[in-house]
Amino acid sequence: MKAVTNSVIKTAIIVLGGPNNNDGSLSLIAKSRCEQAYQTYLKMPAKILCTGGFGAHFNTTNHAHGEYTKRYLIELGIPEFAFLPVALSRFTFEDALLTKPLLAAENITAATLVSSEFHIARVHYVFSHVQPNLELTLVSAKTPLSEIKLAQLHAHERAVMPREVKNVQQFIALQSQKSR
Repeated sequence: MKAVTNSVIKTAIIVLGGPNNNDGSLSLIAKSRCEQAYQTYLKMPAKILCTGGFGAHFNTTNHAHGEYTKRYLIELGIPEFAFLPVALSRFTFEDALLTKPLLAAENITAATLVSSEFHIARVHYVFSHVQPNLELTLVSAKTPLSEIKLAQLHAHERAVMPREVKNVQQFIALQSQKSR
């Protein structure tokens, strides 16, 4: 008789960071991502990994952006024990890079990526290359901004994709050199 193995898929919900104000209050972009992550958690409880450290373009306070999103998610009702350590990233590529060891430490093999609808394609591109063995699900948060602001954000995404492609190519080349 053949032995049956039951492989357990461990999942995390990764909440991509967004801007906060100088007092630590979350922007509409960050709040919409958190609210979508909360809804996702209610449907499928999992470990939560918040991203975001410090940077002139999104957080100039003394506390990591991911700590603000974690606090907001706890206020929404996610228990504190559900959280993994915050990935102290500054941009999307670092989100993928710095979440990798945190997920590996918990033997997590699948992740639901939560970001804004204008950002999710870039998130998917970067994560799928930096963590190719991670089973990915994408969840887009609707951003409550005007059409003009959303158009500006979509234009920004198109403008930064060449940089992400270059980052990914350099990462893959470096990984290839390390494996020799």
